[in-house]
Amino acid sequence: MNICIFGASSDKPDPAFFRLAGALGEAMARRGHAMVFGGGAHGLMGAAARGCARAGGTIVGVVPHFFDRPGILFEGCTEMVFTDTMSVRKTIMTERSDAFLALPGGLGTLDEVFEELTMRQLGRHDKPVAFLDCGGYWDSAVRMIDEAVEQGFADPSVLDLFGRFSDPEECLDWLEREAAR
Repeated sequence: MNICIFGASSDKPDPAFFRLAGALGEAMARRGHAMVFGGGAHGLMGAAARGCARAGGTIVGVVPHFFDRPGILFEGCTEMVFTDTMSVRKTIMTERSDAFLALPGGLGTLDEVFEELTMRQLGRHDKPVAFLDCGGYWDSAVRMIDEAVEQGFADPSVLDLFGRFSDPEECLDWLEREAAR
C-alpha cells in the first residue's frame, strides 16, 4: 500500500515527535508499505523518511521545483516527482496514495489532511485518513471537528472519516483494514 505522510517540516518540536515519526517510517517499510510524502529532509517528514529508508522501504517524494535547493530535499528517495505548483503536488500525492496519515505539523499539514478529509466526505475518494498523535497534539483539531458537528455545521458522519492513534503499529493496522474494505 502507498501511504501518504503529512507532517511538520520544522526541526524545532520535542524529540518525542521525531522518535514517533522515525518509528512510523520503519514500521511502514517492515510491513512493505511505500511512503509518499512532500520530499522534505527536515522535520517529521524527514524523520519518517529516514526511518523508512533505514528499514529498506520505498520512498516517493513529490515536490514543487521551487523547493529544489541544497539541503531542503530528502536525498534518499526511491523516486522524486517534481511539480510546478503546490496544487499539482497535492493532486499527485492523492493519486499515488492508498491512504493518508497526518503526523503533527503546521499550516501545510493542516491544509493537506483537511483537504483529504473533505475529498473523502464529498465522495471524491474513499481512502482512509488517520491522525498519528503525540502528546495530545491533535486534541484541538478533533475538538474543532466535534464542535462543528455539535453546532450543526457538519453531519455526525464526518466523525467516521478518520481514525486517531498514538501508536504507529495500531495506526497501520487500522489503515490496512480500512483500505481493504
